[in-house]
Amino acid sequence: MNARRREAAAFFTGAFLTAITGQADLKALLVPLMARLDLPGTPDTLMAEWFAAENHPNLPLLHEVRALRAAGWPVYLATNQERHRLRYLLHDMGLGQTVDGEFSSCSVGVRKPDAAYFGRVQDRLGLSPDRIVFWDDAPGNVAAARAAGWTAHLYEGLKAFRSEMAQLTLA
Repeated sequence: MNARRREAAAFFTGAFLTAITGQADLKALLVPLMARLDLPGTPDTLMAEWFAAENHPNLPLLHEVRALRAAGWPVYLATNQERHRLRYLLHDMGLGQTVDGEFSSCSVGVRKPDAAYFGRVQDRLGLSPDRIVFWDDAPGNVAAARAAGWTAHLYEGLKAFRSEMAQLTLA
């Protein structure tokens, strides 16, 4: 691994984690990183390129989620994100129009799969754990949600999502 990749990897396993949990501002953290990596531009231009490069929403899944919400299911975004990317997801990508709210790690103060994440979200929802349906594409997050008593599913594709959700009721 070259020096630039090592520096970037160290950033994402170190300082970046403080932004993910809302303890630091990503823009401020990017200034010294960009200087060390001799990257042109500003933190804003770097974030714009970065976020746009990762803008690949699963449109069929979003359609299903919108249909569930229209049928009365409350829908929340549960994600490990820092506040600038969260704003991008909600406003620029339009996910804010698809969900009733968000439980991002930067808002909750801790990341999935930490048990505290699930406890804080449950407290904010004011629901018993068996009333919370959770989907994630990371097995560790699903296991942690199940350990918290949530009805948790590993997202492996639209067909399984449809099938599992069809078996659940709002009652």
